[in-house]
Amino acid sequence: PAPAPAEPAAVASAPAPAPRRRPSPDATFTAPAAVLHTDGIWTADGHRHDLPAQLTHVGHLAQVVHELNLGTQVTARRSEPGQLWVTAEALASLGVDVAQIPADPTERVEAVHGLTRGAELVTAAQAEGWTIGGSGDGLRAWTRVWRGEQRGVWIALIPAMNADPLEVPVLADCPSPATLARRLALFASQLQAPWAMGASATGIDLMISLRFKDRDKLFSPRKPVPPAAIATLEQDLNWSRVPTDDEREQTYLHAYDRGGSYAAGVAGLELGIGDAEHHPEGRDFDPKLPGYWKVEVPESGDWRIPHPLVPRGTMPAQPIWVTTPGLQLAWELGHQPQILAAYTWPEHSRVLDPWYERIRDARSALDTADPDAQSARDLLKIVYTRTIGMMGSEEWMRDRAGYDPARRHHIVAKARTNILRRVLQIGRDSDRWPVAITADTVLYASADPDPVTAWPGKPEQLGRGLGQFKPEASGLLVDQLPHLTGRGYKGKELLGPAGSTAGTGTTAEVAEVGQ
Repeated sequence: PAPAPAEPAAVASAPAPAPRRRPSPDATFTAPAAVLHTDGIWTADGHRHDLPAQLTHVGHLAQVVHELNLGTQVTARRSEPGQLWVTAEALASLGVDVAQIPADPTERVEAVHGLTRGAELVTAAQAEGWTIGGSGDGLRAWTRVWRGEQRGVWIALIPAMNADPLEVPVLADCPSPATLARRLALFASQLQAPWAMGASATGIDLMISLRFKDRDKLFSPRKPVPPAAIATLEQDLNWSRVPTDDEREQTYLHAYDRGGSYAAGVAGLELGIGDAEHHPEGRDFDPKLPGYWKVEVPESGDWRIPHPLVPRGTMPAQPIWVTTPGLQLAWELGHQPQILAAYTWPEHSRVLDPWYERIRDARSALDTADPDAQSARDLLKIVYTRTIGMMGSEEWMRDRAGYDPARRHHIVAKARTNILRRVLQIGRDSDRWPVAITADTVLYASADPDPVTAWPGKPEQLGRGLGQFKPEASGLLVDQLPHLTGRGYKGKELLGPAGSTAGTGTTAEVAEVGQ
């Protein structure tokens, strides 16, 4: 699916101005985080540490992080501070009336802030020289706490977080403190970066850390060029076509999901750096230059696939702006429209390749049968999808490091063209063509009820890795014909699990429907 909308920045307390001393290159940490509960402090190895003799305010919580030597080494020269996650029961034992925290996740952060504003949990710490991040008068879901020259650490309040599986999957099944600590450690050990504040914050912080030396040059926010402000300029595929007579003889329809489509779209992608050059009268197309190109969309030359510049099947008002990845594929397919105007970046590089490599390697390492690793992998998926969405969010990211809607447009276009290139390769090799594509899901008709053996591509293209396809859902073609109209596609939710044949249609009925 498309990158999800960015989550509100208000979920976290701003960390500045906590001092951030550079750690030693050989710094080692015991774990990224521990979990505080009423019976003790739980670490990733399953060990329960006794509660400290003094545990009455947030400064005592921060001191636990230092004493347990919590943190995460992100690069040889950069680390992220340790975290102490606090359960609802532990927060209640510290004097916070957690029963007043609403169930609505959009209201939790402010409710917790109100319940802790001016509370002894905070004021007693301040009286002993501790500094509270953010507004300084209360706690939120994530709050930095420090004293003097000590490095600030994170105090994370679980009752203020959103336990929705789509937001923080590691909390979805109400894990024990030990299990939660293990999941957080699995995530951080494979990504070499901790989950902190939220999905997009985690992802953007990692982007910047991996390019820290050049962070100002690569990630300083800049005013977008006019086409970058068009939110719908690059979109997901949503396309279908009427099956041929031969395809109507097939019984089944199998849907294949491309794993990590948008993360895979980052790999090797040239992205602009600095200011773009404006070409109001147009210029020759150069596929090596990131940019926006204004063109009249040519008619499609192949009805078996979506138009490379029209992802949703309906011809747009002319002319339109497109990004380099989309136009490059169009040119390769013989569409070479005149460039009416352009914005291009003469300086460019594969800015996000280090970030992509971290995501790729962590995703692969976490793909095991271990339920905790799977939970951490689900958390990682939210990181890369939300991060890409956040890059283009004017509402939450304008004037903040990492804001760059042009980069998001290029990633979306590259992901889309990656899918189309694979579809083209499969079609040319096997003469099998999709009957629908929606976002990163490609659907093929088949006589084979098994989606694995029915896969029309090469065996090595089927799998769970980034950019590979895996069976996602199946059904009877007869049930799907009303949704294969030559416009968009809305039948995916009617399919059953991969390999299922729910429905009552027959091959004869398939041939009859729609004639």
